[in-house]
Amino acid sequence: MRSHIPSSVVRPPILFSFLLVACGQAEVPGGGESQEVRAEPSEYQAVFQRDDSEAARELRRNLDLGVLEGIESILDRARPTLGVEEPLLEARLFAIRGQDLKVTPMIEQARSSAPTDPRVYATAAELHAASGRLETAREEVRRGLEACGSAPELLRAQAFIQLSQQGGAQRGLALLERAREYDAEMPFMDRATAQAHLLLAKRALSEQRTRAALEQVKLSLSRDPFEVDARLLFADILAANGEFPQAVSILEELESEGHDRGGELALMYKRAAMAELVLRRRDQAIEFFRLAREAGLTDEELGTGGDILRGAAEQAMKDGVTAFEKGDLETARMRFEHSLRLDDSLLLVHGQLAVVLYRQQEFLPAATHWRRVLDDAIEADLVLPEPVHIFMAKALYAADEKLAARTALEAYLEREPEGKWHQSTSALLSELP
Repeated sequence: MRSHIPSSVVRPPILFSFLLVACGQAEVPGGGESQEVRAEPSEYQAVFQRDDSEAARELRRNLDLGVLEGIESILDRARPTLGVEEPLLEARLFAIRGQDLKVTPMIEQARSSAPTDPRVYATAAELHAASGRLETAREEVRRGLEACGSAPELLRAQAFIQLSQQGGAQRGLALLERAREYDAEMPFMDRATAQAHLLLAKRALSEQRTRAALEQVKLSLSRDPFEVDARLLFADILAANGEFPQAVSILEELESEGHDRGGELALMYKRAAMAELVLRRRDQAIEFFRLAREAGLTDEELGTGGDILRGAAEQAMKDGVTAFEKGDLETARMRFEHSLRLDDSLLLVHGQLAVVLYRQQEFLPAATHWRRVLDDAIEADLVLPEPVHIFMAKALYAADEKLAARTALEAYLEREPEGKWHQSTSALLSELP
């Protein structure tokens, strides 16, 4: 499976209806199988010669999987040698882009110039099947048989039709495998094969055949690594088998690609955390709980996880204080930072970390943490036991943020004209240039 899915991937409408039907055995109304095609390599070879240029192969592959980045450039490079296949490939591109009105003219243009080419009828049948027009797709296959005789493309088209109807996954996969026997380099096979395996994986999982489901979803991803549903199913199966790190990795990858799955990643983090708790791996559980909250779960939704995070954050704070009292600033800093990763709302820890950073002469970060303490206190109408605004102003001044330092002091005087630290604030303000 690829580690990164191009942002230009647009799932082709071809085979989209596969995932809209169940994996049972009932036929959809008006269903029924089209005539089965048997072809021999000699018969197929005599019909046409497929353009085998690198550009043509890349174009077919990208259209099959919906990778549209640079597709126009690839089409231009392939165009001179495509022949009758050019309008057929353009029809597929229009279908992917949802420009349905442009599809039929392209197919009819190809049919007019090559009425005995099976690719014409197969392309038409597959695009009709993708749009749910199964009877029209079957009619295209029948016309193809009459015009061209037996050809592997028509086997492929029948597979598309089978996969677009309820209960057709097994039969569709068998037709694809037979078509591949006649033509090992047959284009537009990968996504169809991937979707067939995905449907079989879902069916196996519904029947609690987890091992078979895992095998099928791996086969699906080996053909189409871009399919979001297959990757999600793979993650679910891995999680069911207790393989949470790999399941989490898949969902994180999807999230990084912009696939918003409505909190699935956050819930997977929580599931992983609970599994780690059962295995008594508390540190790993705490990290997964932290990630779950970062991904959007509230403490209430985390349940026990929220309590565990708070307890771990408080312990890290205590460890930091102990290190600070021993003069070990680096360890204190690490423990305070860890505490805030677990619970960023602990104002006391923000203040303690600010002191450590100031002593390490990291003045601007120190000022940032003191500002967080001050802002939260003002918002919650809290009375702070220390002149945090003065600490922040000194850190800002040391960081050469002189105007910001003055502003912090002036803001306090305006906010609390008779405040506890009015005199010391005014004195410091008078010393600033």
